[in-house]
Amino acid sequence: MESNDFDNSKYVVALYMRLSKDDGDKEESESITNQRKILRAYAKENNYKVYDEYIDDGYSGTNFNRPNFQRMIQDIKAGKINMVITKNLARLGRDYIETGRYIETFFPENEIRYIAILDDVDTYLDKNCDTVAFKNIMNDFYAKETSKNIKKTKNRKKQEGFYYISYAPFGYTKIDKAGHLKINEVEAETVKRIFNEFIGGKGTYQIAQLLNKEKVITPGISMNMTGVVNNITNTTNTWRHTTVKRILTNPIYIGTIVQNKRKKISYKSKKMIALPKEQHTITENHHPAIINLETWNTVQAIFNSHKGERIKEEDPLLKSLLYCYHCHNKLQINKKQDKYKDKVTTRRYVICSTAARTVSNKICYKQYINYDRLEEKILNKIYSVFAEYLNSDAFNDKELLSNLIKSQSNKGKLEEKIRQINSQLNSLNKKISTLYNDKLNGLIEEQDFTYFSENMVIERHKLEELKEKTEEEIEEFDKNYDENEIEEKLKKIIKRIVECKELKKEDLQQLVNKIEIDKDKNVLIHFNFYELNCIGGYFNFDNTEYREAISS
Repeated sequence: MESNDFDNSKYVVALYMRLSKDDGDKEESESITNQRKILRAYAKENNYKVYDEYIDDGYSGTNFNRPNFQRMIQDIKAGKINMVITKNLARLGRDYIETGRYIETFFPENEIRYIAILDDVDTYLDKNCDTVAFKNIMNDFYAKETSKNIKKTKNRKKQEGFYYISYAPFGYTKIDKAGHLKINEVEAETVKRIFNEFIGGKGTYQIAQLLNKEKVITPGISMNMTGVVNNITNTTNTWRHTTVKRILTNPIYIGTIVQNKRKKISYKSKKMIALPKEQHTITENHHPAIINLETWNTVQAIFNSHKGERIKEEDPLLKSLLYCYHCHNKLQINKKQDKYKDKVTTRRYVICSTAARTVSNKICYKQYINYDRLEEKILNKIYSVFAEYLNSDAFNDKELLSNLIKSQSNKGKLEEKIRQINSQLNSLNKKISTLYNDKLNGLIEEQDFTYFSENMVIERHKLEELKEKTEEEIEEFDKNYDENEIEEKLKKIIKRIVECKELKKEDLQQLVNKIEIDKDKNVLIHFNFYELNCIGGYFNFDNTEYREAISS
């Protein structure tokens, strides 16, 4: 491709290079070295001043959130460069719509001259630019087909027992690229011990503490020793209860591998979604087992027996409601025994769960609050708020009470769902309209428009069906909604609480959303009802002035 005969020294150039195996790029022909050689030679031949090189090695052309591409965009906006050169159009991107937007809109608006050397594209000369849209469509189609072929090949190999892993699970060593495993005897002993300790009655926290105390090598340290991980942090060199649980629930230790647990939502996106269990690819007897089937079944039975466990009657009344204002995690209610002479006193205290952790990426305030005193003060505050509400005009105001009840219903969530669906439909219709305008302007042929709009139309139909179903749910809710019955029930609950000073757990769950406490022991009760929040459920635990620390 030849450049023009004008003064090229005025151009400050960005040389952009990209390579991705996900796009099916061939390393030999499309290597970064090869691209750099072509771009440098072209810039030198045409007397262009190179400002910088922007290289995204290992990033798909269907995704424009590439670090160096975004750095180049920022430099364009800052006025540092006025020309972009790539080896071909595919190096800029393989998404037809986005690539076209940059070439036809963003670059001209920012006075950027764009050159794709091998595709004979030069936006300044407008030479053969009528083929840009078609080439972008073909690049997009190529990326989609390549992605489909790669998935098919991977799925076929998985069915044949090929195990796609970067490194072996703790307890094993990876033998070859096919993912075959052999037992690491030293680590396997730790795995066996974890299973035996759990069956013996220890919990995941206790097992983690025991392994830390004995300084047993962690999975993180093991990966560091094999060169998989190159740095050691507090997380990698410490046993955590989550690590122990992952080992106890991973079927890898009975010789079974489970793949296809997640997939990308699209060949243009890195976002993953979880797949239902029936779509998982399960291969039994893939490698030697560390744990026998009887031990495995016993451990899984223990986990299943605790699944979905509810708050017990003997649990503290405020359990599940107390939160730290600063880190938003739950507050723990712990017990401590104080022994004086022959008398042992058990007291309960509240502490932030983040501050209580020995290993955490977060830091929070560590303070202890007597739980029994806290519960007493919170209940007294709730009683006083209810009493004030009971004696207020709002309690007998039909409209206010109606709004209060509706705020607790599912109808609000359904209406919010409708708003979100409408927003998605608007966005989708705009995309279809843009594609249609491209067809009218002759940028794409009828058959290409049909091909690219097909998925969008299918998605629109799905959203419209979901909207219709949600509207039916709202209609059903309105049909069965008995406001008078709910109103009477709510009034009875509040009257009983105020008159009898009796507050049950189910009452708390219905009336209170959460209770926040900050570092200065300011307490804020978040009621589920607007009117109760207006009265104000806040106080200071030490009876000092409430300094609005929480609300500020």
